[in-house]
Amino acid sequence: MNHRDLLLISDLHLGSHLKPRTRGEYVHLAAEIERSFPQFIAHYMERGRWQLVINGDFIDFWNVEIDATEGDAEALAVARLHAVLDDHPAVEDAITRFLEAGNGVVFVAGNHDAEFLYPKVRRALASRLEGGILPESSASELSITRTGVQVLRRMEAGRVRFVPWFIHEPSGVWIEHGHLFDPACSTNAPLAPMRGGRLVQTVAEVATRNFANLMPEMDYHAPDSWTVVDYIRWAAGRGLRFVVRVVYLYLGMVGRMLALWVRYGRPDKQGRDNHEAKLTRMAANAGLRMGTLAALEQMAPPPTAVRIGGVLSVTAMDYVLAFVGGLISGVAIAFALGRPLGWGLVAGVGLAAAGIWAVSRNKRARNVGADMLEVASEVARVTEVPLVLMGHSHHGELVGVGGALYANSGSWLDGFHLTAHRDSDGRLARVDLRRWRNGSVCVEQSRDIPELLREDGSPAPPPEVSGVLAGL
Repeated sequence: MNHRDLLLISDLHLGSHLKPRTRGEYVHLAAEIERSFPQFIAHYMERGRWQLVINGDFIDFWNVEIDATEGDAEALAVARLHAVLDDHPAVEDAITRFLEAGNGVVFVAGNHDAEFLYPKVRRALASRLEGGILPESSASELSITRTGVQVLRRMEAGRVRFVPWFIHEPSGVWIEHGHLFDPACSTNAPLAPMRGGRLVQTVAEVATRNFANLMPEMDYHAPDSWTVVDYIRWAAGRGLRFVVRVVYLYLGMVGRMLALWVRYGRPDKQGRDNHEAKLTRMAANAGLRMGTLAALEQMAPPPTAVRIGGVLSVTAMDYVLAFVGGLISGVAIAFALGRPLGWGLVAGVGLAAAGIWAVSRNKRARNVGADMLEVASEVARVTEVPLVLMGHSHHGELVGVGGALYANSGSWLDGFHLTAHRDSDGRLARVDLRRWRNGSVCVEQSRDIPELLREDGSPAPPPEVSGVLAGL
């Protein structure tokens, strides 16, 4: 049998420049992707047959703002998809040629391209990628019409598949984007995150669409590393008018996040039932116990949008409330004791400072990469695989975790990607963290994948059917 090695990339964020106010560097980055990505694909096409896994955030729907009259959310998502592909013809052509050469492509839904959960979006992308190589009479055979189990290693040449959560190869590998372990980027009922036919937004998407996209002056990676003090310095350094604009947009963003909590923070029985039904089918298709998927769900923290404390924390409104509450309390105490207003204000400042200190003590800096690394060993244990592959964090790494290996593909925009190579029995035997730079590939790290052992200590045999896709 022809055992295909795996080529895994993630976080291309195509279309991040398609917004009214954009930085010149985004336009330059889009042009660089158009130049470099076809070279990258050609490099690997010259080196055998591959199963390409695009592990989330291929399209950056959050950043695509277009003039569209469609009122329907799904139709608008399709229009955004076509706008991105029309602006990246070389990328589209490279993937089509890759398919035509007998390779397969799997798209795993990420947080920036959760729109792949819309059937019409999946069909539109499959039509553009497969349509150029399928006979006209085969239009009805587009990949997305298929659901359920697909065998990763035996996918037909030139076909595209989509999965909403994970790829599982028994005794081999677990692949998912990883955003479900990031509360700012996840939703309730992630397999059915819709209300009224519209995707429920995450707090990160609300922040992107209503603040970051309107602030080209802000660095793209700022939300992942800036503190409240950094934001204040950044705004204050640009003058009073800019501060007023920042405060105006910030308050609008906070209002939309609170509205998100009010509208979608309560449990949605229908959505949860749909999610559970899909989860049951997925477990059966993937040959997994429901308890395994339930355990994985329990590992993920609750989405920020469902907790008022989470919304207040992510927007720094907890600091604002602590400050205002302290001042009001100080004045109230002064009034009750018959003390002068000045005494109350001084006491209020002290109470405000104590409140802010208490809030800061209970906060931890957002570190998505560290959180995903921490959970990887549990994912490997629960799913009984020696290799866990994720994306999302934009931090490429390959490390041992509790007897297994965890690899993150980082972001392709920085050149990082993963390859996993099979031995003669079809077992995944080696994984590489690689980097594409200046038209060539550099192997940053390479590790042998440990064999999964049975309870008696003997090696588990290679699976007869390897690599099922948990279908939509």
